[in-house]
Amino acid sequence: MIQSTLGSATWDVLHIGLANLTPLTIGMWVQTVGILMIGITCYIEKRRPQIGSFVNILCVGVFLDAWLHLPIQQVFQSTWQLFFVLIAGIVFMGIGAGMYVSTRLGAGPRDGMTLALANKSGWSIRLVRTIMEGTALLLGWLLGGPVAIGTFASVFLIGPVMQASLGFWRKQVSKWETTAPVQQQRTKRRAYASSTSA
Repeated sequence: MIQSTLGSATWDVLHIGLANLTPLTIGMWVQTVGILMIGITCYIEKRRPQIGSFVNILCVGVFLDAWLHLPIQQVFQSTWQLFFVLIAGIVFMGIGAGMYVSTRLGAGPRDGMTLALANKSGWSIRLVRTIMEGTALLLGWLLGGPVAIGTFASVFLIGPVMQASLGFWRKQVSKWETTAPVQQQRTKRRAYASSTSA
C-alpha cells in the first residue's frame, strides 16, 4: 500500500509521518509504537503480554522495511498498475491479520489495546477502534503522512477481507487441533507396535 503511493493504511500514515521527522525507519516506528501500545494494554489489564504480540510487531517492522526496498515503483508505474498494487496490499493485510489472530497466541498491539480500552471504559469495540484509528490518522496527517484514496479504501476493505480470512483460518486451526491428538495416538501405537515386534 505504501509503495502504491495512493494512500497508506491509517496507522501507517502515522508511522510514515514519524519516520519523515526522525532517523528511524517506518518499520522501526511500527515496532516502537507497537511496544508502547502493548505496554499500555498490559498496564490496563494487569497481565503479561503474550508471545504472539511481540512476534507480530517484530516481524511486521522487519518485513515492512525489507518490502519497501523492493523496486516495486520501477516495475509498476501507471495509475492502474499502482491501483492494483494498492488493492493487493489491502488483500494481503486482511488475509495476514486473519491468519495470525486465528492462532490465539496474542493479539497485535492495536487489537489488544482496542479490547483493553473497550473493557475498561465500557464503550463498544467499534467506538474505541474508530477513535483510535481517527486519532492515528489525524496525528499522522499533521506529521505529513500520506492520506489519499487508498487510506479510505483500506478503512472499508481490510475489515471484510480480515473477517473472511479469520473465518477460514479458524476452521483450519480447529481441524488441526482435533486431528493432532489422533495423529499423536497413531504415532504412539506405531512406535509401540514396532518395539513389541522387535
